[in-house]
Amino acid sequence: MSRDQALTAPPAQHESGKAANEGGFQTLKALTVSSAHAIHDTYAGFIAPLLPFLIERLSLMKAEAGLFLLLYQGSSVLQPFIGHIGDRKNLRKYALLMPAITGISLSFLAVAPNLGVGLLLCLIAGISSAILHSILPALVSSLSGKQLGKGMSIWMVGGEFGIMLGPILVTAVATVFSVNAVPWLALLGIAISIALSILMRGMPSHTTGNDNVSATIPTKALLAIILPLTGVVFMRAPLRTSSEIFLPVYLLEQGINPLLAGSSVSLLLGFGMLGTMAGGPLRDRFGFRKVIIGSVFFASLGMIFFAITSGWLQVISLALVGAASMMILPVGLAYILEHFPNNRSLANGLYLAITFSINAVSGVITGFMYDKFGGFNTFLWSGIISFLGIPFVFLLPKESEKAVE
Repeated sequence: MSRDQALTAPPAQHESGKAANEGGFQTLKALTVSSAHAIHDTYAGFIAPLLPFLIERLSLMKAEAGLFLLLYQGSSVLQPFIGHIGDRKNLRKYALLMPAITGISLSFLAVAPNLGVGLLLCLIAGISSAILHSILPALVSSLSGKQLGKGMSIWMVGGEFGIMLGPILVTAVATVFSVNAVPWLALLGIAISIALSILMRGMPSHTTGNDNVSATIPTKALLAIILPLTGVVFMRAPLRTSSEIFLPVYLLEQGINPLLAGSSVSLLLGFGMLGTMAGGPLRDRFGFRKVIIGSVFFASLGMIFFAITSGWLQVISLALVGAASMMILPVGLAYILEHFPNNRSLANGLYLAITFSINAVSGVITGFMYDKFGGFNTFLWSGIISFLGIPFVFLLPKESEKAVE
């Protein structure tokens, strides 16, 4: 079978894909759905700032601390299966409950009495996250018309805003009051799930509308895109996990104030939110390939400069890492969803499952590197390794070679 044939979907999918892209961009509805992402990922932002407290109180090694992320993000392996169901059944009402479940689990992580309980809470939160991230991005894409890049930027900005807010919120509560006060933050997630369930009752779900439509999964077309993207994500993973998980630990070891160290992830993700906002529109204008190469190149360069500098130069380097590395998220998601309009939840779930799973394993590996070689070498080499993701971009099908045309 030729490359073009492998990248061509059945006629039924072609017709459904055209229908999915009809209409203009529905800004208010896209923002409403993305708000669930924002609140949910606020709790995901609790994990890194809580690590110094958990490492000290539970006497954990850095590699053991990396297990929290392993279970939280590793649960994303469920996303393709959830997404495949979500393409045919309305799972939206369940997805809207996930901010409450994740909020309860990760708020109580702060007071976990031992490693086992902490890992169980992260597992529950991870399954909750898998459900939300499998279903709602496809719904946003169906509200985006032909501006998928813009839609995915709004969706990802919601998440990045939450992850940026989370470290500030949990660090402030733990510092001003005590770590024992953190579980009270679960009330926000519960309230938001109730509110969104009421507000979004009349919004249509993203499904194919027919259980038999496109029952055959476009395996070859998926692999042609997923495998090269996996290479990019794999090489980028140490950069992301070192900066998002162990940054507070590294800065505390350098004598930085605990409040500032805990909030450093928010600085990183604040600039990441700017990159996320820019990534989708840049992709719509210049194309996937140019934006993804620029993202990997500047993020890698920024991480290397972060490791070898100090003071304001280090802050500027951290800002570059955040903005450039997060730009890849909406761009990759839009690329995937555009190619598989009738299997959007499945394709989205598979892409995010691979991304989250690799990052989860990378968290443990990065923790081992930190224990073995120290913070400086871990941050430096994560930047160098990230450069190796660029060649994989050239293995991706050109954007004119759509799975659905």
